[in-house]
Amino acid sequence: MKFGGILNIIIGLVFIVGGLSGKLALIGTSNGLFLAIPGGILIIWGVYRLKRAGSSTR
Repeated sequence: MKFGGILNIIIGLVFIVGGLSGKLALIGTSNGLFLAIPGGILIIWGVYRLKRAGSSTR
């Protein structure tokens, strides 16, 4: 399912941009860096899901 991978990448980008710009922060930390880290993990997971979905259709 490619939509799930794309959605993970989009949410990850929002977390990274919001966290590093200081507009968003992880609940209870008031530190944007702690939101950017899960954003990076979401992007990696989304790319993995896209690659897995692409290889299963061949």
